[in-house]
Amino acid sequence: MRTIDQVRADVFSDLLLAGAPALDPTATGDGDGTLGKIRALVQVAVSALTLIGQDDGPAGLAGRSPIDAATARELAGNATSWDRLLTHPVTGTVLECDSYRPTAAMIRLLRARDRHCRFPGCRQPAIRCELDHTIAASDDGQTHVRNLAHLCKRHHDVKHHTRWHVRQLPGGKLVWSSPTGRIYREDAPPPFVAFTVAVTTDRPPGRRDDGRSPGALSPAQRRERRFHTFLGSEPPF
Repeated sequence: MRTIDQVRADVFSDLLLAGAPALDPTATGDGDGTLGKIRALVQVAVSALTLIGQDDGPAGLAGRSPIDAATARELAGNATSWDRLLTHPVTGTVLECDSYRPTAAMIRLLRARDRHCRFPGCRQPAIRCELDHTIAASDDGQTHVRNLAHLCKRHHDVKHHTRWHVRQLPGGKLVWSSPTGRIYREDAPPPFVAFTVAVTTDRPPGRRDDGRSPGALSPAQRRERRFHTFLGSEPPF
């Protein structure tokens, strides 16, 4: 028979370590104990080519140094589930994942793209908004940057509980339809920093703006020089 103090200690350890109080199942002799709710999470990022043995590139173990390909394959073989991630081939930014929640890289990208709530006229900062699936996950909407946009709490509820509808076009453009049938287009804000092609006015060495070599006379100047030569006077140039 366990004392009340022992039960209190069990409840306290459950709250502290697992966040869910429960009586000690070891009282029956076949449970996991008060630490049974604790679960370890090991996150390994490995390329598909490494998994199938096409190359031996290293894998990334979250919070630790890279691990070798053989260890990554062993961990993947014993895993109960996988999350597929689609990354940008150059920057490595995660663009799509199988899970409902977007990754940290996707959140950073979308905050930089949206900057504020994407409902027409709302300027609530993105950091205070919620990420919404334009096509709901329950309707097979993907967790992809092309299907996510920031909405403040108020307009998030408006989208889901009123007759406002939205669809997302390439480039993060949102097209809203109001209950009265009016259409509003909400483009992604232009970036603060933009790179443009430099237009140079430099001309090749030895050439004037009109394409003539330095010192070369125009046809009118040559005619005027010939005229002064005929009169025996000094031309002005």
